[in-house]
Order: sequence, then C-alpha cells, then structure tokens
Amino acid sequence: MSKSGTRKTNGQGHTYRNGKSYRTVINDKGRTVTASGKTAAESKRRAQEKLNALPIIAGSHVIRNGSMTVEQFILPWLENVHQQNIAETTYKRYLGLTKKYIIPGLGRVAMRNVTKKQVKQLMDSMALAGQKPRSIQQMRALLSVAFNYAVEVELVGANPVQLVKSPKVSQGVRDPLDKHELKKLLDSVAGTFMCARIHIAAICGLRQGEALGLRWQDIDFESNAIHVRVQIQKKKGNRQFVPLKTQSSQRILYVGQSTMDALKAHRAIINQMKLRAGSTWNDHDLVFPNRIGAPIQSKWDYERWMKALDCAGLRRRRLHDARHTAGTIMHESGADIESIRRVLGHSSIALTSSTYVHASAAPVRAAFESLEKAIDSA
Repeated sequence: MSKSGTRKTNGQGHTYRNGKSYRTVINDKGRTVTASGKTAAESKRRAQEKLNALPIIAGSHVIRNGSMTVEQFILPWLENVHQQNIAETTYKRYLGLTKKYIIPGLGRVAMRNVTKKQVKQLMDSMALAGQKPRSIQQMRALLSVAFNYAVEVELVGANPVQLVKSPKVSQGVRDPLDKHELKKLLDSVAGTFMCARIHIAAICGLRQGEALGLRWQDIDFESNAIHVRVQIQKKKGNRQFVPLKTQSSQRILYVGQSTMDALKAHRAIINQMKLRAGSTWNDHDLVFPNRIGAPIQSKWDYERWMKALDCAGLRRRRLHDARHTAGTIMHESGADIESIRRVLGHSSIALTSSTYVHASAAPVRAAFESLEKAIDSA
C-alpha cells in the first residue's frame, strides 16, 4: 500500500492513495471521519459529506441549520459519538431502539421543535405496542443523552426529555446461592479451571467483564490483594481491554487465603495450557484466557458457569447471580454496607443498600429475635 499526499490544517483533511483508490481523513474539533473514492476529489467529497452530517460546536453551518431533524441528528451522533462510550451490545440495542421507535415517532420533527408532549406520546406508544418498561426506560435514556449532546453543541437550547419521568422498572428476580450451595459448588469444581473463576465471581463479586479482563499483573500474592483495573468488552467484533465504567469500579480487594490458594493452583493450570498451545499461545497475561491465551468469549464463560452448576447438582442461575451471592453472604455475615459497596464497586451506598439490605432475610430475622428477647426480659 502506498501513501502519499499532503496534510492540511485541522478540518481540511488529508488525502492519500490507498491501493487503486484514494482515502481522505478529516480531523475536526475532536471528530474524525474517513471516506474512500476512485478519485481524490470523490474521497474528499464523501468525507466532507460525512463531516457535514455530524453536529459540531458553535460556528458550524450544521448548528445554524435550525431545520435539522431528529433522524438527521441521532443516527450520526449514535454512530460517531456515543458508540465510542458504550459496549458493542449496548450500541446494537440502542441502534435498534432508534430505528424501531425514535425515528418512526420523532424522526421528521426538527430537533429544536421536539416537545415534552411528543416524548411522552412516544413512550406511551411503545407501552401500547407491548414494550416492557425497561425498553421504554432505555429509549428515554438514549434520547435524553442525545439531547444533552445537542445542548452542548448549541443545536438546541434545552433538553425536553428531562421533563418526562422515566417509567418505573421492577427489579429483576435475584437468585443468589446460599453459603451451603456455594460450598457445594466450590467442592465440585476443586482442581479445575472453574474453581478460581467461581472464587472471583461468587466470593470477590467481580462482574463478568471485570473477571475476564483480570490479569496476573493485577494480583499481588504477597499482600493477598486483587486490583480491579480494566475489563474486557467486545468492540467492533473484537474483545479488548477497556476502562472500567466508573471511578468506583476501580478497586482493591484484600481477599482471604482460600481465594489466593485457588488462584495459585489456577496459575499452574494456565501454565499447562501454555505448554500445550506452544507457539499458538497469545500472551495477554489473562487469568481466564481461552485455550490459546486470548480473551475468552463471554458466551463460553457463561456456558461453563451453567455446566458447573449442573455438575454440582444445583439449580441454574444467571452468572450475575454469582455477584449477588458475594454481596448477600457478606451482608448476612455482618459486613457493613459501605464495605460491601467498596467490594462490589457500586457507585453509591444507596444502590448497595437497596440491592442487599432489603433482600436479605437474616437481618430481619435478627431484628425480630431481638424484639422477642426484649419482650421476654421485660
């Protein structure tokens, strides 16, 4: 491939030969677009058209174009801006909501003319079509983030979506293992690849992406500490390391000796996998790699979890219920809410409290036992 061409100032782009065609790259105010064409002029024109479709900061002809519709705005924004900040599965979900509901409902309306009433009507139409509150909530959240960006780049003066209440979504049914079931599961997988994996999920409470992104460099065997720093997510078809979602998700876990022993035994299993793979091994320093060292598919990880439950003779549960297992057993064992919040990487103590305090039976039993003792001793 030959590359020749001239670089120009910000916003004008750079065009070069790419095989038998031409390619133009334009960087403008933090946004990048690329396009190819049979001629240099064609590639420049296509790149400029892509750039013109994006909302940009003050002074742009796009911002001054008061007739820009929701459809003209939201698809380029979702693809070129918001996609960079979300997981691939989330992007696909949002794209589906946009095409199925937002565009048919609001697509032809000018961004500056969208009202609270129209947003509410869109949400009501989704409910009448049989959509669950969670889907309506996600659509509203997506539309609100889009309008926040439109306000930021001065395309609109206010966000009408914020004036519409989000629908209430009932909490999904949580089904954590109790301490006896967890002990049975750990005994069943002792000496296997899944032993350390279940320690990390059901004792340490790591989310799936955090567990699959765990590296040996994140484990301090001297101080029995696990540093949760990154996660694995699928982006554009590839599984890759990405930053954690929030500051609270970055944490240090000072774990018990049984978990560290499981990790030491697991390291020996990984070393055997390396020997078997030979030159095909891809060393990403992962604690839970696939058979050639690369990031494991989340689907395979989930299937292994289900198989481990089956082998232990336990009822099937979501993998995320392993995380709930950690929080629930900690709370029932007397750990305070702030400590549980820090272990699980929740952003607020309110989330931890609503998830575990209200769902845990042991403290309620203890409260009634204290009441009965007080009455008996009166």
